[in-house]
Amino acid sequence: MHIFVLALSRLVPIALLLSLTLVGSRFAHDLVLRTRPHLAKWAFAGVSLVGLIAIVPNVLRAGLIVGAQWAANTNRYRAADLLYSDYDAWNGRRSEDTLREWAYVRMNNRDWAGAEEVLRLAETPTPQARILVGICQYYEGNPAAEATLRAVPDMSGTQLCVRDYLLGRIAEKRGDLARAFGLYASSASWEPNFFPSTYQAARLALQKGNTRVATAIVDSYTRRFPMHRTAGDVVVLRDAIQRHTVPPEKEFVIVSD
Repeated sequence: MHIFVLALSRLVPIALLLSLTLVGSRFAHDLVLRTRPHLAKWAFAGVSLVGLIAIVPNVLRAGLIVGAQWAANTNRYRAADLLYSDYDAWNGRRSEDTLREWAYVRMNNRDWAGAEEVLRLAETPTPQARILVGICQYYEGNPAAEATLRAVPDMSGTQLCVRDYLLGRIAEKRGDLARAFGLYASSASWEPNFFPSTYQAARLALQKGNTRVATAIVDSYTRRFPMHRTAGDVVVLRDAIQRHTVPPEKEFVIVSD
């Protein structure tokens, strides 16, 4: 449905331009016909040609953006990236949605630097776009990720669970386990279904030898989302709790738009 709406939104202005071209061609034909009848058909053809030439870039951009969306929806991310690149090269509109969709494609290709480059094309990035920049910087290993994520305010429509989760990962790698645990808890409070926070918080609890807290974290998650009780990482946590061991550290790859 999204592809259909996108295609329709591009076809409507193209159809309007085509109609204006035909109207202009007919007007030129009738105007010349009064004084030089033998040139009337050439006037019609000339105006039509100019109009069609003006429409071609719009048709090309429409085809590229629809093709890029189609490729992304079918997980053909490399093809989608090429189509978005061509769309931009033909002066395609750099709307926030388009840039985020293009960045999402590059994230799926694990091209974090390329995704960040695309996101920075926005003139006034939203808080969500800044979170995406922070994601890219984190996986690039760029120390600027922490400052980028900290600058994102608490706003609705923004993936604050991802912001706090990545800040927790940064704090944990720095050795500040207490702060990391608090940030994982904050992440889960924003979005209880965001499993990476549950996994890391339970792992830190087990690392401290606190199986009671780890059990409470996992139980809270599975009560809310019973369909995930048999998920692989949940089973890993349950097994570690029973054995009083620490589950392996896992770097979840967050890809979002």
